[in-house]
Amino acid sequence: MSILTYTPWWERLSERLDVVAVDLPNHGGSDADSSITTVSEQAQFFGRILDHFGLEQPHYVGPDVGTPLAVRFMADNPGRLRSAVIGDAGVIGEIEGELLFRLATSNRLARLALLAPGGPIGGRIYSRIGNSVGYRRTKHPDKARLLDYQRRSTNFAKLRSQTGFLLSHKQEAPKLSQVVGTINTPVLVLHGEHDTFIGMGNSRRLAEALPNSEFGVIPEAGHYSWEDNPEPYLDHVLRWIDKAESDN
Repeated sequence: MSILTYTPWWERLSERLDVVAVDLPNHGGSDADSSITTVSEQAQFFGRILDHFGLEQPHYVGPDVGTPLAVRFMADNPGRLRSAVIGDAGVIGEIEGELLFRLATSNRLARLALLAPGGPIGGRIYSRIGNSVGYRRTKHPDKARLLDYQRRSTNFAKLRSQTGFLLSHKQEAPKLSQVVGTINTPVLVLHGEHDTFIGMGNSRRLAEALPNSEFGVIPEAGHYSWEDNPEPYLDHVLRWIDKAESDN
């Protein structure tokens, strides 16, 4: 996917806040970089993004792949984020989800099988699988966005690093489990009501482990809950930001 996944948000969000939207290395429109693949490496690079834009204590929104890196970043950089909205991801403990997701986060052979046909074919398969399980309420986004998502994964170097990021969860999850209890940043953990790809229990467990958190469910939504049902998701985001601002 890419930052186009947030297209339904821009107008309403920008009316109230200054917005910076960035595709992480190897994702969306950003360049491929084989040195920034694991959760920890992405978390380190995220600090460089904040420094580049001069962002001090921003409010962070990063579901799915943005969730484990946010947990790692908040643990390593206390107080750097004012609040965070994350979820729809497996982060700590035994990661629950469909077989395809569990293979992607634990099985090197499954990754090699996806990479073997090359970027154009493997990327289309990867994108097709993701989009088939990602939506419930809207079925799928518009064609322009679907084509954009597909293009972002058909570059072999990007696909290799995207799948490497997923595979790093197996090594990263135990480390994140050890540090999640030290995070005092206000965190809202959201999960799509009908997400079967990644079990909701993952997000519930994460919210319970975070000392200053709240858990919420996005109704009627699949795995890509922020895009599948954007209005209630954005309502949660704005409410959480207001709460964090009033508490400071």
